[in-house]
Amino acid sequence: MEREPNIVISGASQRIVEDGIPLKVNIYKLEGGSGWSLEVVTEDGTSIVWDDLFDDDQAAFEEAVTTIRAEGAQAFAKGGSNVIPFNR
Repeated sequence: MEREPNIVISGASQRIVEDGIPLKVNIYKLEGGSGWSLEVVTEDGTSIVWDDLFDDDQAAFEEAVTTIRAEGAQAFAKGGSNVIPFNR
């Protein structure tokens, strides 16, 4: 039986505050994988995940910061237009 691969969390992952809004930038990949995933999590736990993988973790972090500044942190905090709420 094969074991599940471990998740490698990048040292570039960090909490940032933009326009007074705290956001957690998570950058990770599967152990042995070839691309880094990017996720931004809001204070209320909303997760925004990029579809594309990044060649390295620094490129993923730079994309997060660039996008947050371009869209405005408030767009992330309010869920933006791409968030689809789960029905409970």
